Amino acid sequence: MTARLEALDRTQLVPVTHEYMLLGMLSNQSTLPQTIVAGGSLDDLNQVAIDLWMGASPIYTHRMRSLMGIEGDDVPAIMKALQLDVGFVHQYMYVHYLVKDAQHGEFWLEHCGALLNVEPFGEERVVGMCHTIEDPTFDATAYATNPRARIRPIHRPPRVPADREPHCHWTIEIDPANDPVGPARLTRQIGELALAGLPVTPRPAGDGYQGGFEPDFRLTRCSDATLAALAHEFAMQTHLLMCSGEIALGEHFGRDRARELLADAWLATAWVGSERLERALGETDLATIIALHPALPPGFARDVAVDGAHLRCTLTPATPELLDPDQPGWIGALARGEMRGFDGLVRGFDPRARVATLTVQDGSVDVDVLVEADAPIEREPDALAFMRIGTLASWQFAFS
Repeated sequence: MTARLEALDRTQLVPVTHEYMLLGMLSNQSTLPQTIVAGGSLDDLNQVAIDLWMGASPIYTHRMRSLMGIEGDDVPAIMKALQLDVGFVHQYMYVHYLVKDAQHGEFWLEHCGALLNVEPFGEERVVGMCHTIEDPTFDATAYATNPRARIRPIHRPPRVPADREPHCHWTIEIDPANDPVGPARLTRQIGELALAGLPVTPRPAGDGYQGGFEPDFRLTRCSDATLAALAHEFAMQTHLLMCSGEIALGEHFGRDRARELLADAWLATAWVGSERLERALGETDLATIIALHPALPPGFARDVAVDGAHLRCTLTPATPELLDPDQPGWIGALARGEMRGFDGLVRGFDPRARVATLTVQDGSVDVDVLVEADAPIEREPDALAFMRIGTLASWQFAFS
């Protein structure tokens, strides 16, 4: 039987759901530096990041609101969505929230893993992330709930003094006099993708986030069924971000070059994701990693068969449009027969594993994987270099 999120024991489901949430940050780290690889500048990197997040976040925020039953267009509703955004990974981002009234609130980050990850690289990178990128992208995320909302800093890095805490502090204000924000330049294009239109996984009746705002909301408070549904949406968020990212990279470097850059980022993210997923699951096997890995696109039924050293995975799309090779992102790469993401997935779990064939035909994707005990262990691909820099790949969640 092929493993499914819904069948995991809670001791596995809780850490795995957090790993699904973290994949968005991993994909960000593997993708954005590709602008430099392609010969772009830090200004290009910042602009790609802005378009990547602004294009996808309003779409996936609407999906998350639907999943969790988040109602209204006030500050608490905006905060609920932030609590369920892959840009605010629980624990990696330790965020506190304060609601003053329906139109006013504040949040601050006692711990920001993303900041600690870039601070060693100097003030220019910090300003790029905490000023240039966050100013427009925060408003784009809030736009999905209320287009007249604004998120503005009280203080933010570069930190003065260098150990200042909280790391940053922001206000959220809704003013009916504000001109409405959005939609962002790429948002409509992302919203029209078949991937974005996939049905939202149902949650149990009576479960969700319909009631009052919980400043200390944690994923661990959700039922098993809701955790599994959240994990599916976290994966969706990452894949929509990668769709937006490919379009943004294509505008700077051309479609073909953008696809190459995204394929390398897919390899690196899937590789590190496998390493982390193995730790989250405990004792496991490659078939389970393939069945559960969030770097494979949503919307495909996965069937994994094992015959000795040979594994065969068949991915069957929920709708034929998901195999359109002209789609952006990792889903489009898969539909075109790109092997790098799957290669990173299997080699990140077992360096002896290799993808023998990946075939797209007859309405499905068939992948043959070989694991040979005497196979030589090759050095890590160069694409992994960005993932090994900083603290993100080695970040560890803690569960009591």
